[in-house]
Amino acid sequence: MSAAIQAATRPALVDVVTSGAHRAGAVLRLDVVAVPLAVARIAAVLAHRRFDVLTMDVAAPVDGSRRITIQVDTADEVRLEQLVKFLNRSLDVVKVVRL
Repeated sequence: MSAAIQAATRPALVDVVTSGAHRAGAVLRLDVVAVPLAVARIAAVLAHRRFDVLTMDVAAPVDGSRRITIQVDTADEVRLEQLVKFLNRSLDVVKVVRL
């Protein structure tokens, strides 16, 4: 493939940055039990359900629980509600709050 064709098929960096700037996002605050694999399980759920995670802030454990704040890039309210319900049923999660 020639260099001119490759350059034409690649998205420009400006297009990638500006196209993501208008998408809606949601912030979830999770209180999870302070076990070593809880954060990994939450990350696995998000990856399995194909959510684009923008930020994931994991706080230090306090009184046996750990607070995780996640910002996901989605405008689909149905998928987000399904995620919240699934996380609330998880054994590692104490509480999920949408901010």
